[in-house]
Amino acid sequence: MHRNVVVLVRQEGLGSVGPEDRSFGLDMFERFLHTLEAQPAKPRVICFYTAGVKLVCDGSPLIPALRLIEAMGVRLLSCRTCLEHYGLKDAVLAGETGGMNDIVKLLMEADHVFTV
Repeated sequence: MHRNVVVLVRQEGLGSVGPEDRSFGLDMFERFLHTLEAQPAKPRVICFYTAGVKLVCDGSPLIPALRLIEAMGVRLLSCRTCLEHYGLKDAVLAGETGGMNDIVKLLMEADHVFTV
């Protein structure tokens, strides 16, 4: 069952960690995704913006986990402007690309929004 929940990902990992703990933040985000897989209710969409878009791109260790959650029916949406800013427009390996209008529309329609 999918609820009208939107998860916002604005960083390259889970939570705020310093550069020296980057791998820890990535590990924790992967743990978050695998825990989410086991939940009976899934979010409608996970939106990636600012540095969070790096997680859906070539070189991200989270691509397999993201593809799995996507295969379970969770939409993955990345901000086009953010991808362009980081030079990653052609490096997306999971989900789809959309504009800020798409993200704001999803936020406004959501029953719950969580930022991780």
